[in-house]
Parts: sequence; C-alpha cells; structure tokens
Amino acid sequence: MARDMNANFYVALGVGANALWGAAFIVPYALHDFPSELITVFRYAIYGITSIVILLLLGLGNVKISLPIFMAGNAISFCGNVGYYLFLTLGIKYSGFVYPALIIGLLPVSVILLAAFQDKRQSLLGLLPGMGLIVFGIILINYLNVNNSSGLSLDGDHVRGIGFSLIALSLLTIYCIANASFLKSNIGISSLRWAGLLGICALWQSILFSLCALVFAGYDISVFKAYSADRLIAFTLGVVFLGVFVSYLAMWLWNVSSRHISSIVAGRVLCLETIFALAYGYALDAHMPRAFELLGICLIVFGGYLVQWHAEAARQDA
Repeated sequence: MARDMNANFYVALGVGANALWGAAFIVPYALHDFPSELITVFRYAIYGITSIVILLLLGLGNVKISLPIFMAGNAISFCGNVGYYLFLTLGIKYSGFVYPALIIGLLPVSVILLAAFQDKRQSLLGLLPGMGLIVFGIILINYLNVNNSSGLSLDGDHVRGIGFSLIALSLLTIYCIANASFLKSNIGISSLRWAGLLGICALWQSILFSLCALVFAGYDISVFKAYSADRLIAFTLGVVFLGVFVSYLAMWLWNVSSRHISSIVAGRVLCLETIFALAYGYALDAHMPRAFELLGICLIVFGGYLVQWHAEAARQDA
C-alpha cells in the first residue's frame, strides 16, 4: 500500500509538470505579435538565471561538476529546451501549425516505443492497443484544424517543415528517455541541482541562439520600440512565467517524477500535456471543446491507462 502511495505521488508530480508544460503553448498564443525567436531567447535566459539564483540561495552552487556530467547536461538540455523549441518553430514556419501539432502530439507514443525497446520485459504487441488509441485521439483532436486548413499539400516548404518537426519530436523523445536514465543512474545528484544545471546550460545556449538571431534574422533590442507599454508588460510577465514556472519548476517536478517511475508510465503521463494545453486554450477563447476534440481527449486518456495497465502487468509477471 505504501509503495502504491509513493508511486501515485511521483505520478502526481509528473502530472503537475505536464500541467505547467501545457501552458507553454498558451503564452506564445497570447504574445502572437512578438517574434517566437525573442520569446525563446528570453524564456531560456530567465530559466538559466533562475537556476543560478536558486542554486546559490540553497548553497548548491559550490559543488564541482565533472566534465562528462557537464557535457551530458548540455546535450540533454539542448534536446529538451533550446534545440527542441528551435526546430519546432522552424517546422511551424515552413509548414504551418497542423503538421507540427500532429507530429509533436505523438511524443507519448515515441517515448513508450523507445522505452519498450529498452525494457525486455515489455511486449510491444501488448502496448499497441493503448498506443493506437492515443494516436487516433491525437488525429481526432486535430481533425477540424486539418479540415479547415488550406490543404495538406506536400510542396518543398511543407516537406522541410515536416522534417524540422520530426527532428523536434526526436530531440524531445531523446530528452525524456536520456534525462530519466541519467537521474536513475546518478542518485548522488539531486533533482533540484540537476534542474539547475540544465537551466545554466539552457542559458548559454539561449545566448548563442540570440547571437544567431541577431546575425541571421536581424533582431536587436530596437524591435521592442514597436510595442506599447501594455504589450511590453504582457511580454515580460509571459516570459517570466515561461522561464520560472514552465521551464524551471516543471523541470524540477519532472526530474523528481521520472527518477521514480518507468519511462512507459512517463509516456502515459505525457499524454496529459496535450489535454492541459487544450483546456487552457478553451478557457482563453471562452468556448467549449467540439465533439471530435472531446472524443479525442477520451481516447487519449483511455489509451494512456491501457498502456500503464499493460506495463504494470508485465512487471508483475517478470
């Protein structure tokens, strides 16, 4: 009983992380008049600064980190933060929102598949029904958007956008698996300290990204002169929320959770990010979900429970 309560507690932390990550789609929607590159740079810069401040306040900043761990932190941070977001925005730029939404929505399935290949106790055939429901639910949620789009043509720009979106999905999948594996094999590094290290890595990567944006896209501080004071306040509040809560707090919650739950269960929990994002969108637009979206949400939830049920049954039989 105590073991089940502990497992439920760590799953709940994962749910909290996904509730915060779901808001990551809403802030750019509310700040639609600001370039996505600027939102990216300031989000991860604030994430890094927050990490440094908290590490110093808690006395965790004077711990020596070996070069292999620092390099691993940079790779994992790039996959889950700047790299993922960079390729996602490129995918949206070239192919619009429909293809990237469908592709990134497959994250729970890609995580479950990769985890199943790593865990010899899991039968891929047994996981297929749950994963199939998740995929079908994601397609249903996006059905009306696809229907209302200008067509799913496959010209050169669309192919590039799909390619960038697939890279973003691959990076995020690698992050989920590699981050959990690192935490489980390095119990001497606390989840809080690891979240801080990933934030510091995201900070210097965002600085590098901002230099690229300056050189190739021509952005500089003068772009802010085009906005009113109210919009600048909204931008500041938005990127602070993204950096402190959606990035740092969610990363810490996910680190604690993924250290104690299997990657397959983590894949099921990741389904909730899409559902939270939809719920926030409905609230922001003040409308109820449509029939296809409700059915899709139900299929995703039920598919996630099927996946977790099979994973737990396989562990008990092993």
